[in-house]
This record gives sequence, structure tokens and C-alpha cells, in this order.
Amino acid sequence: MHQPMLDLADIQGDILVGLQKYYESFIFFNVIDLNYFKRLTAQRVCERITSVGQASHWDLVIQHGKRSNLPTLGPFYGLNLGFTRHGIDQLMTAGRPQLGSAFERGADHQDTIRILNDPPISRWLAAFIADPIDGVFLITGPDRASVMSQSGDLLRRLGGSIRVLYSEIGQVRPGRERGHEHFGFLDGVSQPGIRGLTRPSKPIYRPDEGLPGQDLLWPGEFVFGYPGQDPNDPVKPGKAPDMAAPWMKNGSFMVFRRLEQKVPEFRKFVAEHAARLGMDRELLAARMVGRWKGGAPLERAPLRDDPAIGADPNRNNDFAYADDPFQRKCPYAAHIRKAYPRDDTGNEAEVLRHRIIRAGIPFGPEVEPGETTTRHSRGLMFVCYQTSIERQFEYIQRRYADNPDFATGKMRPGGGAVTPGYDPVIGQAPGDEARYMDEPYPNYPAGTRRTTLDIPSEFVVLTAAAYFFMPSITALRTVLTRSF
Repeated sequence: MHQPMLDLADIQGDILVGLQKYYESFIFFNVIDLNYFKRLTAQRVCERITSVGQASHWDLVIQHGKRSNLPTLGPFYGLNLGFTRHGIDQLMTAGRPQLGSAFERGADHQDTIRILNDPPISRWLAAFIADPIDGVFLITGPDRASVMSQSGDLLRRLGGSIRVLYSEIGQVRPGRERGHEHFGFLDGVSQPGIRGLTRPSKPIYRPDEGLPGQDLLWPGEFVFGYPGQDPNDPVKPGKAPDMAAPWMKNGSFMVFRRLEQKVPEFRKFVAEHAARLGMDRELLAARMVGRWKGGAPLERAPLRDDPAIGADPNRNNDFAYADDPFQRKCPYAAHIRKAYPRDDTGNEAEVLRHRIIRAGIPFGPEVEPGETTTRHSRGLMFVCYQTSIERQFEYIQRRYADNPDFATGKMRPGGGAVTPGYDPVIGQAPGDEARYMDEPYPNYPAGTRRTTLDIPSEFVVLTAAAYFFMPSITALRTVLTRSF
């Protein structure tokens, strides 16, 4: 099958590959002097924007370093830039094209908050909502000092053309927790592969997969200007996403959400409810997530952890749900089964139309000894990319995670309908109502015990959110920084 030719030098690097980082600075700003900002961005910033081609090169360098036991990141530095609807208003002036309904609505709009069951903005970080945000810089590097230095240099290059409204630095977790989020689970395992970029590990036997279990998707799901997925066939290309203007080509929509994690409360809840149910606490946590902390999926290790599977990229994502029709191995409401139901709905082609590429990073300090109630803000700077916020991110949150009836039509052994419940990790109920999930206690391989996990409060709390458009490097150099 003919593969698309991606313009790797024009697409910003975080979109398809992810900027390599141990630390990442998020600088949210508004524009103070428009013409000054345009001129300085074109002259001093665009040349430093990291492309997919550059990020891919650094991936190869890092992989070689790991194989050769050399330092993994060295002096790597990454920079990407995106704009909200307010920022595009500034750059394009009156009469600009409408880029997409969800993007134009914005993450802070009351309709967005309502459909996603998000907390009201009155409960978000005050500094984040003090003034409308025009844009965000993503700055990455191997250590905090270099990221802070690069951030300072960038702000000096922009002079007084912008005002920083809010900034925060995320960092990977230390030691053996590297690659894990604050609840302790290995993160980023089930990323989609990209046709034209991701190489099949078994090109003869599995030409439509990158790593085993990693579907290769057409790039138009994540970047404008290329074919997307066929809604009726998981392999064939579909039409390219509509572009409101030609300069949207090689750009993407970014969803940002600052998700605070209540780690001590999560641990306490799991311990108490595992004891009530008469099961191991690590098994209960795994059934809430759908994986063990080391990455092994319940579909491959339903009752006890298998660290070797979790550490093996050829096995930790190579599974489906068709052979688990009664949630004996993995609950229907488990986080990874909700967020990416694979073949659970019977229409895999349709499911692939809702995929996203995630590129977030943890933030905040580690839990302190004796911290039984959250004392310090910590969590995930969630970032994802797509060409339709409504059909991709919002669909996953609204139709999967927040919908207690999804997956629909499920049955118990011997008959009886199942209401799966909410995603216990990221699911949100209307009006802060209590949530629940069906069958936390495993009936593997042949039990019939009926259990429900009642979850009175959320362990993941939204504290800030915004929608951005990440333009191509060409658009940044031309139409978006052109002075009229």
C-alpha cells in the first residue's frame, strides 16, 4: 500500500514524535505589541522551532545511546509554539477563517465545560484564567537549569512583545519511576503509529502495525493536509480533513489539560476497598486502570503482575478484547479499555477515528513520607494532538470515559445486561456526582460474583485547560507573522 509522504521539516516536532525531554516548560502568554511580536517571531523564534524531522533524528540518537550505554539526551533542546483562538484573532485580524467548532468554542467555554463535565473555571488556577491566553511555548531539555535558561533566552528574544500569564515546568519522575505517572503506572504505552513515519516491526507479517498491537493510522487524523482513516475500513485511507485555509496544512490541534492527581487519597481508597472486597490492592488498582503498574495489560496477566510483559514493547500492547466478552480479565470500565476500546465495539474502523497522540509530562513533587492527604499540587500536564477536537479528544472524554453506558450492549455470563460505569481514572460525572464501575473483583476464569466499586470523589481534577492550533513552521514564518 502506498505510504504518504510527510513534510517532516515543516511539522512541529511534538505533534507526531514528541519533543524529547526530561523537563518541559509551558509558557502561556498574551501578545502585548502585535507587530513587534510578529517581527521578532519571524526573525528570532521560527529558526529555533523543532520539527518532526529533528525530533525523529534525536529519537535515533537516543536509541543508539541506550544501546551503547551512552548519555541519552545530552544537550538536546526543543521548542514548539501554538495559539488559541484569541491568538489567531490577534495574528489574522478581522475576517479570519474559522478553524474548527471546538477550537473556536475553546476549553473554557461553558458549553465545553458542560459536555465534558469539567469543573467550572472558578475552580481553575486563578493565574491561568486572569486574562485570555493567546499562545503557548513548549520548551524541553535534559535538566531544569537548561530548560529555564532556554526559556529565559526565548523571552529575551521576544522583548516586551508578550506578557507571560502562567508558566510551569513538568518533569519525568525519578529513578525507577521514570516513564510512570504519579499513581505509579507506566504511561504512553498504546500510542498509535503513523503511516509514512512509523516503521512496521514485522513488515511482511504485520504490515499495518508498528510494534505488535500498534495500529498504523493515516496521518490526516493528526496533521492537516494528508489522508485520514476510512470510517469503514481500519486499513484503507479516507479523505483528508477539511481545512478552513491552505495554511493549516502541516498543522494540528493541541488539547492541554492540567490534571491534578490526588495520589495519597487514591492509595488510601484502593487499600480500603481492596480489603472490603477481599482482594489484593495492586490487583484492584490494576483493574481500575486495565494494566499493572509495570505496564502488563490485564488481558495478558489477569490475576498477577508479569513484569517481563510490561517491560517488553513487543508484548505490552499486543492484545484485543474480543476474547474477553464478559470482562473476566479486564473490566469494561477500566481506564485503558474505555479510552481505547480496540475491538470492543465490533467496529474497529470507527474506533480508530477517535485516536489521539499524547505528549504530556508529569508535574509536581513526589509524595512525601507521611503525606496521607495531598499537600502539594502534582499530576499530569496532559497534551494531545488531533485534527478534530470534537471527534477525537472530546469524543473520548464525553462518549467513553464520562459515559457509564459505554461500552454498550455488554452482557454477563449466562445473560443479563451490564452497565459498565465510569472510567475510574479520568471519568467525570455531571455536577460532581459520585461515580462507580462494575465488577472490580475478578471473575476470572469462571466466577459469577457481582461487585460494584463506588467512587465518591475524583482522584484526577482538572485545574486548567486550553485548546491550541499548532501551525506549520511555514505558516509561522509567513501568513501568521506577516505585517499588513
